[in-house]
Amino acid sequence: MRVINPKKRETQSRAKKTSKFLLLIPAVIILGAAFAVFKLTQSDSTASDTPAQTQSAVTQNIQVAAKKGTLKTFTGEEFKNLYNNFAYPNTALISEKTPITDNEAADDKIREVAVSRGYQLRGAPVTDAFVNVGKDYELQQRAAQPWLDMVEAAKADGISIGLTAAYRSAEDQKTLFLGQLNNSGISPQAIGTGYYNAQISQILRTTAIPGYSRHHTGYTVDIACNDMPNSSFEFTNCFEWLSANNYEHAKKFGWIPSYPKGTENQGPDPESWEYVWVGVDAVTE
Repeated sequence: MRVINPKKRETQSRAKKTSKFLLLIPAVIILGAAFAVFKLTQSDSTASDTPAQTQSAVTQNIQVAAKKGTLKTFTGEEFKNLYNNFAYPNTALISEKTPITDNEAADDKIREVAVSRGYQLRGAPVTDAFVNVGKDYELQQRAAQPWLDMVEAAKADGISIGLTAAYRSAEDQKTLFLGQLNNSGISPQAIGTGYYNAQISQILRTTAIPGYSRHHTGYTVDIACNDMPNSSFEFTNCFEWLSANNYEHAKKFGWIPSYPKGTENQGPDPESWEYVWVGVDAVTE
C-alpha cells in the first residue's frame, strides 16, 4: 500500500489530497480481492492433496521414483534377463552341491532335469538383514519397505494384496521338494537310473529344488489377492492392478514379475503371483 509522506508541504490543497486518496481506493480493493482468491485456492489445493496432514511413505516413494526418471518398458525376456542378472545386495551364490535326497546319483539326476527346465542356482543372504513384513513373512531390508509401500498403494486404489510366501531357506525348500517326491512314491535309488526323469520334471513344474528357488534371496514374494481368494491369481483384480501398462504399479516400487509372458524355460510353470524386487533404479531411465 502506498504511504503518504507527512512532511509534504501543507500548501497542497485539500481537494488535491482527496483526489489522490480516492485514486488509491480501487487499487487497494483489487489487491485485496486477488489476495483473498489466492489464499482460497491454496487452501483448497492443500485440502485435496494432503488429506492426512503429512504425506505417506507411499506418496513419497512414488515421488522418488518419478524423480529418478521414466519407467522403462520391458519385454518378457528383458524382465527375465533383469532378475537373472541382477546383483542382489547381501547375497552370495548357493553351493551347487546343496543336498536334496542325500543320494548323490539321484541328486545329480534331479539337478540335471531341473536345469533342463530352466532352473538356475540362486543366491542366499550373507548376513541377517531380515525384516518381518507380517504373519512371520520375512524379506531382506531393502525389499521390505517397498513391499509395504506397494501394499498401501494398492489399498488406496481399492485393491487388497497380501503374502503367501517370502524368504525361504534352502533347508525349507528341501523339505517342500522331498514332500512332493515322497508323494510320488519314487525312491532315490530309482531316480539315479534316469528312468523317472519325466516324473521328476512333473514335480519340478510346481516345486523348486533347494538352491534353485528365487525365494532364497529374500527379495521374492508370492502375492495373494485377499478379496478374491478362490480365483486363479491371473484372473483377479490384484493381477490386473499389478500388471497394467507393463506392470507400472509394481515397477513404481521396484518390483517386477518373475514369470512375464513371452518367456520360456524359467524352471517351474509360470506363476502369475510371484514378483521379484530389483529396485526403482533398475526399472527407470
